[in-house]
Amino acid sequence: MKNACIWFDIMNVSQVQFLYPFVKRFQEKSQVICTTRELAENVDFLTSLGIDFQIVGRHSGKKRIKKIMAILLRDLRLMRSLKPFDVSISCGSNSAFHLSKLRGKTSVSFDDNEHSLETKPFYTRLVDYIVMPKAILVENYVDEGTIRKKIIKYDGFKEDVYVADYVPDENFLNDLPFERFITIRPEALKAYYVTKEAKTIVPELFRLFTKKRKNILYFPRYPEDWEYAEGYDNIYIPAKPLKGLDVCYFSDAVLTGSGTFGREAACLGTPAVSFFPNERLIAVDQEMVERGWSVHSRHPEEILEYVLSSQKKQPDLARSRRVQQEVFGILEDIFSKVRKKRM
Repeated sequence: MKNACIWFDIMNVSQVQFLYPFVKRFQEKSQVICTTRELAENVDFLTSLGIDFQIVGRHSGKKRIKKIMAILLRDLRLMRSLKPFDVSISCGSNSAFHLSKLRGKTSVSFDDNEHSLETKPFYTRLVDYIVMPKAILVENYVDEGTIRKKIIKYDGFKEDVYVADYVPDENFLNDLPFERFITIRPEALKAYYVTKEAKTIVPELFRLFTKKRKNILYFPRYPEDWEYAEGYDNIYIPAKPLKGLDVCYFSDAVLTGSGTFGREAACLGTPAVSFFPNERLIAVDQEMVERGWSVHSRHPEEILEYVLSSQKKQPDLARSRRVQQEVFGILEDIFSKVRKKRM
């Protein structure tokens, strides 16, 4: 979109990977602004990609009142510091659609799950366009026709958008203490969408896979997650951020307590296990399970058996590239509508 400014608001590390292809594509023709918050590897990952960005706000924890206060404070800071923009692009950022509405600008949000349709009525009313995978059955969550008109679907998964450009780093293994390994990422127990009663199964996974003499590449989420790895000499925690797709590509299997890491692995042909703690899977994860691309289990012994009996496959990058082009086309159509409004 020529002579326009696109604002990307990036809230967590998985969004960095997803939104990067759009930043790279559209900064050639448009002015691009990127903002993020202090959370996990956000800052390091954005820096490693060479993206200019502004840090505004930080993660506030799981308590609702703290979350609301953090959102309001972040909105105020962005209202004072953010330059004029024409379109905001995010993955459900509250600040993005708040400021877009206040400034009379177009907002686009990418969703890869149905939680926002179920739990965020203000979001679905304030945002202008919601782009999501075809696997999500919107009619199960949205009755209002005005909201349904905002929803645009594509035939694939969010992860396809950046998997499409993936080229393995031949030197990736040089930074690891072993060549063969499985990868484990704990549950996001502090996330709003995880049940309060949820407990981690990571310690038991460590015990079982260590017994089978498996090396483990481990990515803790929270400070307390580090404790689970104490006393093991077969578990390696990287001192610096690693590229997630390289991790998935070179792993013998990827085990994750949420969804993104597992879907990335599945798109790259690596055996993937989700031990997401909720009883119900989100639609895209259920779709992958039904296709046989991944499995879901909260039983460590069952997970061990699956990993030991699984084999890697060649990734189908041609399929991912088709999905990427479809999503790029959706954004170009939206930009065309924005241009007409500006004329």
